[in-house]
Amino acid sequence: MKKIFGLGLVLVGMAAALVSCKKEDALKVGVCAGPYGDMFVEAIQPQLEKKGYKVKIIEFSDYVQPNNALAEKDIDVNMFQHSTYLKKFSADHKLELSYLTEIPTAAMGIFADKYKSVDSLPAGSVIAIPNDDTNLSRALRVLAQTGAVTIDPSADPSKATVKDLSENPKHFTFKEVSAEILPNVLDSVGAAIINGNYAIGAGLKLTDAIYNEQLLPGYFNVIAVRTEDIEKDFAKDIYSIVHSDEFRKVIEDPKKQYAAFGRPSGYLD
Repeated sequence: MKKIFGLGLVLVGMAAALVSCKKEDALKVGVCAGPYGDMFVEAIQPQLEKKGYKVKIIEFSDYVQPNNALAEKDIDVNMFQHSTYLKKFSADHKLELSYLTEIPTAAMGIFADKYKSVDSLPAGSVIAIPNDDTNLSRALRVLAQTGAVTIDPSADPSKATVKDLSENPKHFTFKEVSAEILPNVLDSVGAAIINGNYAIGAGLKLTDAIYNEQLLPGYFNVIAVRTEDIEKDFAKDIYSIVHSDEFRKVIEDPKKQYAAFGRPSGYLD
């Protein structure tokens, strides 16, 4: 009986040591430059550190590397993309990635240097849009929200391309460029439809957009992990932090950039 009790103490001690080691290893978080990296550092990282985690932020410069790095176990978590992009990227590249929760998100905006509204854009204006499939179709849907173009009802709006525009009365033409450099071409086009994080990263204010996207389900940004890790303690801890009063206090601070972000449906849960 004493031997069994002693063995039990050893096993408990080993388990505690394993848990401790996991928290001693830095939790590697992949982000892209801009507000979501800031959000993790300001609203999530402090609470993780209070729980005993060490956090290492790894910054990426595009929308491809963070998911590949996550799948290859170079990082443990990423926070930069909406769920529609995550699902499509994972399916296209046969990756086993899942999201933990949605987060407050900066909407896509239509920005113009010379014009004050979408209606004031001249006929034949060049509109710059992202060149990746998911955000290209999203940009067209944002423009369609303004009534400036119409997407053919027979087309799948989540996969729409310029060829699927059934109405384009001002004969806009479209310039497809990488999402992250859209702010850099703003001065050479009539308007650019820019992801909120890249707009903020380039010093643009969301309130200066001539139109702000009305966010739809599937287009709120998410925190992603490998599917095999979704039930692990670090994943559960991140989920609980994002649904805490401490997190909401940071998001709702009027002095911070997140105050104008769209809130997902589970924000108050």
